[in-house]
Amino acid sequence: MSYNITATPRFKRELKRLAKKYPYLKNEYIALIQDLEENPSLGTPIGNDCFKP
Repeated sequence: MSYNITATPRFKRELKRLAKKYPYLKNEYIALIQDLEENPSLGTPIGNDCFKP
């Protein structure tokens, strides 16, 4: 099964803004994306084969 991880433009803007205050945030985001690529069912199921971290 193929999964796509998509960040909305608003999320990207907020991430950039928050990363200025919390420098470690970008690294945690990258680690989360890598974890989700390895194990797509990581997190809490919310229905229709969707999960939230």
